[in-house]
Amino acid sequence: MKALRIAALIAMPATLLLNACAGGSSGIIGGGGGVPGQQANVRFVNGQAGATSYDIYFQSNGSTPPSTPLVSGLNYAEASDFKALPTVSGNVIVQTAGGAAPSTGTAQLTSCPVPQFANNTNYSIVIATAQAALNCIIFADSNYTGSANQYRFHDASPHATAAIGATVAHGIATAPGTPGTSTFAVLGTTQLGTVAVGNGGATSFPGITPTTMGTTTAVSFAVGPNSGATATAQNTLDASALTLPGSETQPNAGNNNFTLPSGSYAGASIYAIDCGAGTLPAGSHCVSGVALIGVFDSH
Repeated sequence: MKALRIAALIAMPATLLLNACAGGSSGIIGGGGGVPGQQANVRFVNGQAGATSYDIYFQSNGSTPPSTPLVSGLNYAEASDFKALPTVSGNVIVQTAGGAAPSTGTAQLTSCPVPQFANNTNYSIVIATAQAALNCIIFADSNYTGSANQYRFHDASPHATAAIGATVAHGIATAPGTPGTSTFAVLGTTQLGTVAVGNGGATSFPGITPTTMGTTTAVSFAVGPNSGATATAQNTLDASALTLPGSETQPNAGNNNFTLPSGSYAGASIYAIDCGAGTLPAGSHCVSGVALIGVFDSH
């Protein structure tokens, strides 16, 4: 166990160990363990096209199987808020919403092994089929730098590799965006996140650094081929379609200016996910098996 934890920390890029949110053990759940006063902040996204809603559990290594979900009834194309978890390794366990808990001994849909979470680090874990299994696609989300017009882009769509390429570009088009027509200035590139099941024991995750938009007016997030300084958008997501965590509520519906809603929000996360079955949030489009969804970030 100690060797795994040390290896996980060595493999984690130093830039991902930046202070993410206020530390402390208050409210930490998920099997216990870890160092008192330390926590990680973990968000879950249902990116499984056509899936029913999921209950998500976390079991730290060596603890008894959990009976209470960490996140209940997470719908397709929905992202939870961040949950405080101990800085331990363990398993993310996925079950159909309302199904029997791991504590009953009933087989679950999947159990994703995850190495030790780093203290004061944010993670996004997207549930989706990858490598022929229901899987967990994992990202380490670096801190926002204080700018009010930043976003974090995550490629959590295995279909995007075929539709766009192994490396995808993201940026901002002028809203309203039109998939296949809008052009955008490329602000960054990324690849599919690390999968937990069948990854050969990988212990580090892609570091998602916040991207500064440069404008908050008529914003449409865009993804497309890595073809240079500009690209044609394979898909777009207007700022009006951003949701609150754990909800389908779109606080800026009808307004494509990027405006943080009232409350403790630092920016927004955009996720490319697989689509083709299941209902997407209003304003999301399914193009060649790839959709964009967006959620405001509390961390």
